[in-house]
Amino acid sequence: MLYRLCLVLFLIGFMALPASAATDIGSVRINPTPVASWQDLVKRSELIVFAWIDSASQSVPTGRSLREGKLVNYVQTAHVKQVLKGSSHRMLKLVSTGVEPLPDASSPLNRTYPGPLAEGNYVLFLHPVSATDLYSAAGLWQGVYPLYQGQTIALEGAGFSDLNQLTVEQLARKIKSISP
Repeated sequence: MLYRLCLVLFLIGFMALPASAATDIGSVRINPTPVASWQDLVKRSELIVFAWIDSASQSVPTGRSLREGKLVNYVQTAHVKQVLKGSSHRMLKLVSTGVEPLPDASSPLNRTYPGPLAEGNYVLFLHPVSATDLYSAAGLWQGVYPLYQGQTIALEGAGFSDLNQLTVEQLARKIKSISP
């Protein structure tokens, strides 16, 4: 009887763990494939959200390194304020890969390994990371649009100018114009 009780308690406890707890965050690989246009970015993104991003809550070594440092996967929480495409929970876990120690701002490594986002409001174009409950930005920096004074900022060298200086409402209309 005690054996069955212990087994039941173990199974209940195991099932209550979030899926990311069972995921080896260090083994997650982010898809860096860029997209050709903002329309392709919308089509490739399973989820597009306006969200507040917390600072990184977790950093996990990947076991991979470069001459400049070690690759680390960062996990951040996105507090979803509005869903522009797809369906979402109120909170999502984002994963990104960066280099430690942090390279200079001018380093080309920052394009491939962006690391965690700064706290703030963003519109994010996301796709799920296979076999996890994590999401990553589509096209790396191409899928990240910080908001400043209520308008999007297309990051230089990565963002699409057609998505620059739009309110969330304007962006939502633009996304709906090409989404099925």
